[in-house]
Amino acid sequence: AFVATIRPQTQMHQVFAYASKTGEADGINVSVSSPPADVNERRHVLQSIVTPAAASIPFLFINKRSSALAAPEECDILCRQKRYDNYMDSQYDEGNNLPPAQPIPAVTNKITYVVQMIIDIGAKRDNINAGYLRFGLYGDDAPMSVKQMLFFLTKGITSMDQETLEDRLEVEYMPVSMSNGSAQTISPGTGIVFGVPSQSKAYAENKGLRTAGPNFIPQNKPVPTLEGEKFPRPHSCAGLISIPSRGIGYDSSSSSLDEIYSSAFTITDAPLPELDKPSATKKSAQQQPPTHRVIGQIIDNESMQFLERLATLPVQKKLGKGGSSGPPLLKVRVRDVDVQKVK
Repeated sequence: AFVATIRPQTQMHQVFAYASKTGEADGINVSVSSPPADVNERRHVLQSIVTPAAASIPFLFINKRSSALAAPEECDILCRQKRYDNYMDSQYDEGNNLPPAQPIPAVTNKITYVVQMIIDIGAKRDNINAGYLRFGLYGDDAPMSVKQMLFFLTKGITSMDQETLEDRLEVEYMPVSMSNGSAQTISPGTGIVFGVPSQSKAYAENKGLRTAGPNFIPQNKPVPTLEGEKFPRPHSCAGLISIPSRGIGYDSSSSSLDEIYSSAFTITDAPLPELDKPSATKKSAQQQPPTHRVIGQIIDNESMQFLERLATLPVQKKLGKGGSSGPPLLKVRVRDVDVQKVK
């Protein structure tokens, strides 16, 4: 099994179930629909509402606000970077508030799995430059997409057919998973793309080799494709988890099989209505499904704060090309992934 099932205490389960259906968490007459100004005060409120089960994830905090209801003040990328840097310089001050971030998305669909990704910024694995993104997945509304996402996040996707294995005397391969992944592209005001940039390099690193060698075969795109699955919600705000509508592995612009999982999924940093439209490159676009599918959302304020941090990191820019998008200057790598099923 690739998920750890938790059985929350009754009180926590009731609050979570209520939040999953309505987008708020005041099922026992204690409202947490608006975050307290101070971090310690917020955690005190949370502790008064739920007693977490034995799990390695922080307290659940769900806010019913969306970007459509409470848009943040106007602030460009340089403004956002400076704002977060000022916070980082003073983060150890007692009672220091977190910097402004985008509101938590409204919970519009039932959450069946909770995922926590621990992410390192830079080469060193230290808690000062690390953070987490905690998000829920809509397993009832997009079951095949969520199942594929769970495999990618944990044990990995193996799409290699038996014929390929039988045609080669010696074959070396490895499931492609987020344990070898990182943030590939940061586009402030758009989103952050996560994926595995090179399957062969990931294999070599995993085995302690310089190169993968001539017998290594990368995983192909998974089949069948997922165009027929429903689209739970539009890309209407920041903090949504989105995958290609055909499935993970179908969004890379690279023609190399080794790099097809480099754009596995996106976490939105703003409303992205263009992802709800059919591909402009295909004929009869009116009959085509949207290019991407929302399958989950960030569910706590701390994760939205860390999303703000990632979205404001400096990026590499190609010569002769403008814009603020690109690979992060400092490597942004996934250290660990924890998945828990909501009962």
